[in-house]
Amino acid sequence: MAHNLQHPTLVFVRGLPGSGKSYFANELQKAINNSLGQDTVVMLDPDATDYDSKDYVDLVASLSAKGVDSKFHPYRFLRARAHGGITSNKVIIWNQPFTNFDGFNKTVINLQAYAKEHKIELPIMVVEVETDHETAKARVLQRKQAGGHGPSDNTFERFKDEYASFVEKGFSTITVNGQDDVAKSVALVMEKLQLSP
Repeated sequence: MAHNLQHPTLVFVRGLPGSGKSYFANELQKAINNSLGQDTVVMLDPDATDYDSKDYVDLVASLSAKGVDSKFHPYRFLRARAHGGITSNKVIIWNQPFTNFDGFNKTVINLQAYAKEHKIELPIMVVEVETDHETAKARVLQRKQAGGHGPSDNTFERFKDEYASFVEKGFSTITVNGQDDVAKSVALVMEKLQLSP
């Protein structure tokens, strides 16, 4: 039986490249759709964005006309989709490493301000997917060898050095292990989100 969302919900899924966050995010999306009905989730992932889509091309044209630097276009696209998810009462899953807290916090402030402007409640949860560094690095290498995306070794090391938990930053945060049974991790998050059937 599908539930009706009374307000949108924002879930940030963060972790090092290769931690298993994309797999977790996709499984969480499936579970939410099974519980609440299809088309309930807005999935945001810079690595899975269709940069040739009409929506993206149209937004880039608009941003370019306003003089917005092209390096900000991908982020602005994700943020615009999050805004749409907020006003449509969706569960927004934003899947990205977010190694830099300042950048993460600016995103949260923007989305909270947007929700407030529209008189919408916006609960936020952070899911941190942890995996030991060697496993994460091996997964990235395997993915790249198969033709997928992934950071260079230097970038991975920088991410590893910069990455820290946000649990002390005042956000509702759940830590899951990227090597555990993903179904159990998803069930835990669904329960905390109060989206379980």
